[in-house]
Amino acid sequence: MKKGERRMIIAFVLPVVIVYLIFYLYPTIRTVYMSFFKTGALSSAASTWNFVGFDNYTTLLKKSLYITSFLNVLKILIIGGIIVFTIALYFAVIMQEKFRGRNFLKAVIYLPNIITPIALVVMWTQYIFSSNFGLLKKIFTALGLERLADIPWTNPQYSFWAMLIAFCFGSVGYYMIIYMAAMEQIPRDYYECASLEGANKMKQFWGITLPLLKETTKTCLIFWAGGAINFFTWSRVFSANPLNEGTLVPASYMYTLAFGSAHAVGSGSLEVGQATAIGVMLTLCILAVYAIVYKVFGKEKYEY
Repeated sequence: MKKGERRMIIAFVLPVVIVYLIFYLYPTIRTVYMSFFKTGALSSAASTWNFVGFDNYTTLLKKSLYITSFLNVLKILIIGGIIVFTIALYFAVIMQEKFRGRNFLKAVIYLPNIITPIALVVMWTQYIFSSNFGLLKKIFTALGLERLADIPWTNPQYSFWAMLIAFCFGSVGYYMIIYMAAMEQIPRDYYECASLEGANKMKQFWGITLPLLKETTKTCLIFWAGGAINFFTWSRVFSANPLNEGTLVPASYMYTLAFGSAHAVGSGSLEVGQATAIGVMLTLCILAVYAIVYKVFGKEKYEY
C-alpha cells in the first residue's frame, strides 16, 4: 500500500472512529461504571456517587416490578416471535403466487410499518379495543359472542395481550418483506424439479424454501431479539400508568427509575444506579440471545 493511500484511508476512517469513541464507547463504559454506584441524577459529578458494588443488581432482582417486566419482555420475545414469524412466512409464501390484488394486499400488510407506534397505539386502544365502540366489540356482538365482546382489553388484566397483539400486527409486514426478498432469490428450477418428482407445495416448502431461508431467518431473529429486548415505545404509551404490570418492560422501568415518578422508587429520589444496572443487564441479555441464535443456526450455509 502506498503512503498516500494509507493517509487517505486514515483521513476517512479517523473521524468515524472518533465519533464512535465519543458517542458510543464512552457512554457505554460510563453506564457500566455507574451501575456500581448509587446516585440521584445522570448528570451528577462522579465525586458525589456512592459506591455500592453489586447492590443495584441484587436489589433489582428482588423487586417484583422488575421481575414482572423481565417476564413480559421474555413473552414478547418468544410468544410474539412465534406469532410474527409464522404469519410473516405464511404471507411471504402466498405472495410468491401471482394473483389479482397481490400488490394491494402486500401494501396493506406492510402499511403499519410506516405509521408511528403512537398512532398505532391510539388506533388500537381507541378504535379496536375500546369497550364502548371498539371494532372487536362490534364484531363479537354481531356474532353473538357476548363474553368476548365484554372483555375489557385496555384493563390491566388484559393489557399485556392487547399490547402484544397490536405490536405483532405492526411487525408482520416488515419481516414478510424480508422473507419475500429472500424467496425471490431461490431459483424456480428447484420447484419445477420438485414438482416433476411429485412433491406438493407443502413438501417443497419444508424441503426447499425453509432450508434456503436459514440465513435470512437468523438475521430476522437477531433483528427481532434486539427490538423485543429493547421494547419501549409501545410499553410507554399503551398504558397511562408507566408502572402498569401488564405493559411494563425493563426499558420502560429503566426510564422511570432514571427520570420518572417518585412512586417508581418509593421515595422522592431517583435510582439512576439501578437504571443503569438494567441497561447493563439488557445488553447482556441481547448478547446471550445472539450467541444462542448463532449456536443453533451454526455456520453451515445452503447454496442457491
